Amino acid sequence: MLDSQPKTAVIFDPYLDTLGGGERYTLTVAQTLLNQGYQVILAWRDQATLKQATTRFGLPLEGLELSAEYYNLFSQKKSLLSRHRALKDIDLVFIVSDGSVPILFGKKTLLHYQVPFTSINRSVWLNRLKLLSINHIVVNSTFTKSVIDRTLHTTKSIVLYPPIDTSSFTPGKKQPIILNVGRFTSPSHSKRQDVLISAFKQLVDGGLSDWKLILAGGQTGSDTQLKAFMTQAKGYPIEFEVNPEFDHLRRLYAHSSIFWHSAGFEVDEVLNPEAVEHFGMSTVEAMAAGCVPVVINKGGQPEIVTPETGFLWNTIDELVTQTRRLIGEPEKILELSQNAQRRALDFNTDRFQTTLMSLV
Repeated sequence: MLDSQPKTAVIFDPYLDTLGGGERYTLTVAQTLLNQGYQVILAWRDQATLKQATTRFGLPLEGLELSAEYYNLFSQKKSLLSRHRALKDIDLVFIVSDGSVPILFGKKTLLHYQVPFTSINRSVWLNRLKLLSINHIVVNSTFTKSVIDRTLHTTKSIVLYPPIDTSSFTPGKKQPIILNVGRFTSPSHSKRQDVLISAFKQLVDGGLSDWKLILAGGQTGSDTQLKAFMTQAKGYPIEFEVNPEFDHLRRLYAHSSIFWHSAGFEVDEVLNPEAVEHFGMSTVEAMAAGCVPVVINKGGQPEIVTPETGFLWNTIDELVTQTRRLIGEPEKILELSQNAQRRALDFNTDRFQTTLMSLV
């Protein structure tokens, strides 16, 4: 008796080489399908990006196939007939949207919105016709869902929170460190490390001693912004960890006591939802490692941080005040740290995988 053929899946993320949180999301979809016995094809043009992703994210992706042919199919304006021929027999097609609604082919199709786009084609009826080719719209947070549903005039998008491998992040011996993790250059929104540098300088100028701020993140392309941050931080106990490998990042989380996040500062999230943090993967990672989050009250962050696990802030003064008060109460840090670890489990990889497989 012949063995049954494995199911096939084709995955395309046009932003794969940015290697951000959204790309970890996409590659965890690939990993999940591989573990379920799928033949998984990643529509991409080179191995270098995949190798970098494996190192940065710590994801085992053995068996993942790369296809420049499928990459060209999605990235170039190929005819619908060409797409139909190439995809009609594929069991699952998973596409990360670039801000449009594509017509998809495949036995089952998932369209993922990482970004809460406010302008997706002006034709409501054309979008509705295109959506007929899509089985599920998947989004990364309730915040993103609220925007996408409004933009597409639908209520059918499904929240699939990003997968956090909480078992990879465990507390170590905590030190007087405030940590921020975020790209120094971001294609979609600024992480506003300048705000954190200003806040920390205020704390130090106000008498804080023995603490340091560590800014960790990826850097690609021009380093003009990074150099500006370094100039701003000069003379203060502020360190930069550029392009840290996954194991080093885990150690930073393990030994840090407080986690800061400021993406979307001074942005009107109603008018410009794309410019705030759409979920907050690094916040959950930090919480899993026992860091107490003190993060901006925008985007997806309020879905993660509760009064029992940390603090949300709206102004630099609030950030400074909340942090100063927290540092002065070691018992409070311990209590919130333990609660944060438990809360992080709500976003673990197992839950992501279970929900994903229920959709395919």
